[in-house]
Amino acid sequence: MPYGPGASVWDALLGVCKIHHNIHLGEHVAKQLFHLEPDKAGYYVLLSNIYAASDRWDDVSKIRTLMKDRGIKKMPGCSLIELNNKIHTFVVGDESHPQSEQIYAMLKTLAREMGGCR
Repeated sequence: MPYGPGASVWDALLGVCKIHHNIHLGEHVAKQLFHLEPDKAGYYVLLSNIYAASDRWDDVSKIRTLMKDRGIKKMPGCSLIELNNKIHTFVVGDESHPQSEQIYAMLKTLAREMGGCR
């Protein structure tokens, strides 16, 4: 590569670092990504997850503080489901759906019943 790898290559490598629990390489890769795209929350979150998987909670806290200091916020997770030709969107922590109370009650029941499944 005449100009070096772009953000997509570094991003893929950071994902591999998470899979293989390679913290040292992950830190190097994240540094490159922070330089290339300093406002992209996903890179910070992925490095934080790499630290968390290795119980390095002080480092998780440092990354979260760095995000806060830089004004970087992670977008909440979102899921979509089609039911009776209508698409329903669910965002983490959102309770605005008209049937959210019943939905969360059912999720709680399912989680309890699946608790022993692994």
